[in-house]
Amino acid sequence: MKSSIFSATTLSLLASSAFAGTTATRTSAPQKTAAQVFAANETSFDVFGTYLDGKGTDHVGLLRDHGWGGGLGINHFWTENFGVGFDISGLHGRENPMKSTDNKTFIQGTGSLIARVPYQEYNLAPYAYLGGGITGRAGNFASAHGGVGIEYRLIPNSVGLFTDARWTYYGDANGHGDINNFQARAGVRFAF
Repeated sequence: MKSSIFSATTLSLLASSAFAGTTATRTSAPQKTAAQVFAANETSFDVFGTYLDGKGTDHVGLLRDHGWGGGLGINHFWTENFGVGFDISGLHGRENPMKSTDNKTFIQGTGSLIARVPYQEYNLAPYAYLGGGITGRAGNFASAHGGVGIEYRLIPNSVGLFTDARWTYYGDANGHGDINNFQARAGVRFAF
């Protein structure tokens, strides 16, 4: 009887020690996430050159010829995707070549609602915007505009290059039909 109890105890100990190995744990490598190149609550300043095309039957505007200039802007994004922007620019060109008028400088101030789709891993963000503003030597033309553009960040959350194009509509400001034009901008954006 003693040998049966001893044998049963020995077998129990051997059987339990067979299962007493180390437990296997699975470890997974942490997933890499793309750096936030275009962040929420981001403010940026723009310095840009601009070109305005006022030629053609559908592209007549305050400058009825080509206009060149530059400007400054400020933007703020509440999320990665949605923000607001304000810019002011000066455009220099011939007011109306049909009347042989001299070159004029026009000031343009605009505000825009901006929607962008950032591709963080490529440092790219295409965007679209809609807005309005005032244009003229004395702010005498109200305008509405819409456009598209793209930004490439050279340094994440710091310095980028951008270019965009907009169509600006002034309405029937002089009683001679609708006035509109095409404008393109290219510049440097400083974000923080």
